Amino acid sequence: MFDANSCAGFIVEQADPLEGAQFRSSKSSGLETKTVVNDNIITGKEVRAAHKAWTDALVSISQTNKKDGFKAAKSLAGDVIDAAYGYQLGAVAFKPTWANGDTTFRTTRDGAVSYFVGGDKNFDDLGYAIGNKPDPVTGERSPWKKSWFDRSVMRLDGNTATVQGFMYTKDEDGNVGYVDKTWAYQKDDDGTVRIVLHHSSSPYVSVDDPDELKGRRVNNRGFDPANQIKRKEVKAAQKAWTNALVSISQTYKDEGFDAAKSLAGDVVDGAYDYQVGPVAFKPTWASGSTTFRTGRRGAVSYFIGGDKRFGDTGFAIGNKPDPDTGKRSPWKKAWTENAVIRLDGDTATSMGWMYSKDEDGNVSKVDKTWTWRKDDDGNLRIVVHHSSSPYA
Repeated sequence: MFDANSCAGFIVEQADPLEGAQFRSSKSSGLETKTVVNDNIITGKEVRAAHKAWTDALVSISQTNKKDGFKAAKSLAGDVIDAAYGYQLGAVAFKPTWANGDTTFRTTRDGAVSYFVGGDKNFDDLGYAIGNKPDPVTGERSPWKKSWFDRSVMRLDGNTATVQGFMYTKDEDGNVGYVDKTWAYQKDDDGTVRIVLHHSSSPYVSVDDPDELKGRRVNNRGFDPANQIKRKEVKAAQKAWTNALVSISQTYKDEGFDAAKSLAGDVVDGAYDYQVGPVAFKPTWASGSTTFRTGRRGAVSYFIGGDKRFGDTGFAIGNKPDPDTGKRSPWKKAWTENAVIRLDGDTATSMGWMYSKDEDGNVSKVDKTWTWRKDDDGNLRIVVHHSSSPYA
C-alpha cells in the first residue's frame, strides 16, 4: 500500500503549507496570461479582408512607383508577395492575367514579383501593378487609382477557402477595366491567411459596364483532416474529366442532343459538388452576367447548350463552328499538362494547360485550374473550375 508519508524509504515531514509563503495581490502580479488558439479554419471575414488587402496593395505598389520610383515599388511588391502568398509553403498555383507561353504559370516567388513590377529578364513582364497598359501613342502608363472586387461565390472548406468574381481596376485617367478572378487561401501554422491559388484572366467577351453580380453565394462546410487527397487521385480525376468531355462530344455525334444532354447531366452530377452548394465555376466560353456558373443548370448548359437563359454554344459538343460552313468538329481527344499540383488535406488543386483535339486534327489549349474536395464517401468533387483562353 502506498504510504502518503513516505516514498522509497524517505520520511516526508509534515509542514504548514502556508509557512513562509508570499502572496501578491492581482494588482502587483507580474504574470501575463498567454492565450494560444490553434485553429486553421478560415472564416468569411478573413477571406473578405484578404481580397481587400490584395486590391489595396495593387494600388499602393502603383502609387509607390509613381512617387518613389521602381526600386521602392519592387521592394513593396516583394513585401506584398511575402505577406499575401504561400510561397513559403511551396509552389503557388498562380496564373496571372498578362502572362502567356512558357511563363504563364508563376509557381515561384521570383515569377510573382516580376509579374507585379517587371524588370526581370527571365520573365519579360510589363509589370501589372505599375499601372494600366501603355498608351499606344505616347507609351505612358496611367497608375492605378482604385481597385475592388465583386464576388460571385465564396467557398469555406475548413482550412482552405475560395472566392471567385470580377476584379475591377480604375486608373488615374478614369479608365475602368475588369478581369475574371479566382483566389484560394490556406491558413498557415501562425494563423496567417495565404494565397495558394490565383487564376486571373481577361473576360472571354469584354462588357463595357457589366452588371453587379447578383445572388452572391456562400458555401460553408466542415473539414476532415483524415480525408486527405492523394496525387494519383488528382491525376485520375483530371483524366476522368477529359474523357468525359470527349464522351459527350461523341455521344452528340452518334446519338444526338438529348442523349448528349443526359450524359452531360450525369457528368456534372458525378464530377462537381453542386449537391452540397455553389461551385466556383468560370468556364472558357462564358462572359458577361453568365460568366460564373454557381448552379448546376448553368454548368449543364455550358457543356451542351440549348438553354435560352445562358445562350451557350456548348463547349462539349465540339470545336467552334467553321466560319464558312457553320459545322463543328467533335472532340476526339483531350488531355492535361500540369504546372503545379497542391495537396491541401481534403482539398487539392491542379493548374496547367488542358488540350483538346478535334476530328479535323485541330489542337487547342486553355489555361485550366481545378480544385477538388473529397466527400464523406471518398469521391473527389470539383469545387473550383477556372478555365480561360491563353492571353496570347
